[in-house]
Amino acid sequence: MIKLDIKEFEAIVFDLDSTLLDTHHYPLVASRWLLEKSNVVSEEKSAAFLKNLVMRYFRGIQDIVDGAPFRTPFEIVRTAMSNSLRDIDHEVNPSLVEEATQRFKALHIELSEPYPGVVEMLDALKSQGIKMGVLSNSFEGHAVLLLKKLKLHFYFQAVVDCGTVKAFKPMSSIFQRILDDLGVNASNTLFVGDEYYADMVGAKQVRLKTVWINSRNYSMVDMIAKYGPSSAPDYVTSSIAEFAELL
Repeated sequence: MIKLDIKEFEAIVFDLDSTLLDTHHYPLVASRWLLEKSNVVSEEKSAAFLKNLVMRYFRGIQDIVDGAPFRTPFEIVRTAMSNSLRDIDHEVNPSLVEEATQRFKALHIELSEPYPGVVEMLDALKSQGIKMGVLSNSFEGHAVLLLKKLKLHFYFQAVVDCGTVKAFKPMSSIFQRILDDLGVNASNTLFVGDEYYADMVGAKQVRLKTVWINSRNYSMVDMIAKYGPSSAPDYVTSSIAEFAELL
């Protein structure tokens, strides 16, 4: 690990969901609506659906990273919901799945909120003249919408999502786009994110210094064993609040 000195950096790029914003609730709310409407009453099957939904969502992104044609987050979620119902041997109603996916997307805007301390952290960084950007894999256009809704947009000089370049983190092109939009080099930019594969692996591929927000308490030894020593983050915190304490 290196000692974090924020003065070394001209810019900081943040992931959005589960890094700056608490976005844990909306997938559960949308999924529970679909399960209820689909008459899935078993707690065991509901739990299996949720587990498979997450797995299938990330697998959908992985397929694109591995070379499959680009699909939007909406399409990936819709397919994941359908297949997760099949996983629990339940009949799929395409109309219900479509509505559930629309709810999934709408609730992302409605239920997401900044984590405690985020505004104060952004104020502190802005006062130091550090450029800031947001890089998101979420629904196209939602990063801008959320930042405007939450009155955070004026902190950021660049916002890039998967729709901007038809690519998902950890693909290098999406990281390079945010650097280009900010007008900075990887050598003087810090990346902060919570997803190890998307954020740490992707950022390291373009030689960014990284902060891993390990809010799920994963084993870093296991992550490095899986993705290689070159993916190792430069700094690890358990929350964005802990990162803010370093400023």
